[in-house]
Amino acid sequence: MVVTSSLGRQNVHYRDERVLMGTLRALEAKGLAERVPKSAPATYVGGPLQDRVRLTTAGTTALAIAISIPPTRRAPDTTPAPAPTAAKTAVRSR
Repeated sequence: MVVTSSLGRQNVHYRDERVLMGTLRALEAKGLAERVPKSAPATYVGGPLQDRVRLTTAGTTALAIAISIPPTRRAPDTTPAPAPTAAKTAVRSR
């Protein structure tokens, strides 16, 4: 992610996607992301360098935990399975 400034406003971009500034600020406030000033190339020739956004060690750990959590399991079904019908259980004799 990079942070750019245009017309007095800051914008956050990740590849071709925009990221809400509030999201970045929330991550920074929790110590999960940090800005590295002027560490990313300019958007255009002669433009100012951009601030790169990186996950902190805590952010990397939180992300790893979040993506490795198995999906929640449903409670076991307590309804007994239906009993097989007589037609299905009858043995045919030849």
